[in-house]
Amino acid sequence: MKKIGIIGGGAGGLITSSKLAKDLSGEIKKGDVSITLFDRKKQQEFQPGYLEVAFRGEKPDKIRRETSNLIAPGVRHVISDCKNVDLDNKMMETEDGKKWDFDYLIISTGSSPDYDQIPGLKKANMDFHTSASKSSLIYSRINSMSSGKIVVGIGGLPYKCPPSPNESAFMLDEFFTRKKIRDKINITYITPFTRVYSAEAINKVIEPLYKSRNIDSITAFTTDSVDPEKKELVSLEGETIKYDHLFLTPPHKTAGFIHGTEMADEDGWIKTDKKDLHITKHDNAFAIGDTTNIPISKAGVEAHLEGVIVANNITSEISGTGERFEFTGRTQCSMETGYHQATFVIGTYDTPVQEINPSMKNYMEKKVMEKIYWSSLGGHYEWLFKYHFKNDYFSKIS
Repeated sequence: MKKIGIIGGGAGGLITSSKLAKDLSGEIKKGDVSITLFDRKKQQEFQPGYLEVAFRGEKPDKIRRETSNLIAPGVRHVISDCKNVDLDNKMMETEDGKKWDFDYLIISTGSSPDYDQIPGLKKANMDFHTSASKSSLIYSRINSMSSGKIVVGIGGLPYKCPPSPNESAFMLDEFFTRKKIRDKINITYITPFTRVYSAEAINKVIEPLYKSRNIDSITAFTTDSVDPEKKELVSLEGETIKYDHLFLTPPHKTAGFIHGTEMADEDGWIKTDKKDLHITKHDNAFAIGDTTNIPISKAGVEAHLEGVIVANNITSEISGTGERFEFTGRTQCSMETGYHQATFVIGTYDTPVQEINPSMKNYMEKKVMEKIYWSSLGGHYEWLFKYHFKNDYFSKIS
C-alpha cells in the first residue's frame, strides 16, 4: 500500500486530498493507496471573508464549515496536529504521541500571525487575519466610533493575502462615508514598501484612489515597536505615528514543528522547489501554500493550483503514466476598492503583474469565486479553473 499523508486541512490540504481521492479512487478501493489528512481543527474558515466580518459585519458563522463535511470520501481525517516530521525515515509524529509512516507527504499548514516580532503590537492591535471571531471585534469598534485616527496597513513581513491591508483602507473609507462621518475620521495607511502597493502596476491603479478619497499614506515605514499607552507606532527608520485605533496586518510565521528543521530556511519557511513543489532534497515530500519559501504571494489561489500540481504528479507516479506537471507561479488576488469595485493582482513566474483598473465586473467575479469556494475544495469546479487559468492552470512537461 502507498501511504499519502497530508498535514493541514485548510484550502491547500483539502483540494489536494480531494483530487488525489478522485484520481486514485480505484487504487483506494483495492487497498493499494491510503490518504490521511492530519488537522485538529474541526471547523474551517473562509479566510478572505475576515474582511467582510471586520468591515461589513458579516456573521462569523457564515464563513465557517465543519471539516468533516469538506473531506472527500476515501480520505481519513486524523484530528491531531503534527508534532514533528522525519523526512529521511518517512515518519511523522502527531501531538497525541502516535507515529505514522508515509510514502508521500504534503505539508500545507499555512501561516499565522506572529506578534512576537514587534513589541507592543499584540496589546495595541486588532487584526483581521487571526480568526472570524477576532475580526468581528473590529466591526464592533468601528460601529462605536464617531471620530478619531485609524492606522491600517502592513505591520510586518511576510503576511498572507497581499491586497488585504489595502482593502481594509478602502472598506473603512466606504463604511464611514455611508455613515456620513467620513470627515471626522482620519484613515492612514502605512507600509514598509516604497509605494502604496508593492507591485508598480497595481500601485498606479490604487494610489490615485487613495488621494481622491483622502486616505493618507506613509511609505517606507517599517514598524519596530508599538507603545499601547501612548498610542504610538515607532519605525526602524525613526519615525513616530500617533493613532486612536490600530488595525494592522501582523507579520506571519509557519507552524511550530517546521522551525529549526533541515527542511526550513533561516526564517522558518519550508525550502520548496518552485516548479514541482518538492521539499529540497526529498522527492517524495512536498510543501504548498503559505508555508513555502517560494517568492510569490501567500494566498489561497496559489495553494489551490499548487495542490493540483502535487496531486497530478503523485497520481502519475503511482499509476505509472510518466506525466509530469509544473506550477507556473500564477497568482490571482482580488482587491476590493469599495463601492462594488475591484481589481486583480495577476502574474506568473514569467509574466509581471498586470495593470487592471477596478470595475464592477471584477467585483462580481470576486463574489462568484466566494460563492463556489467551499465546493471548489472538493474539486467540483476544476473545469472552471481550467477554463479560467488556461495555460497557467499548470505546465505539462511530459
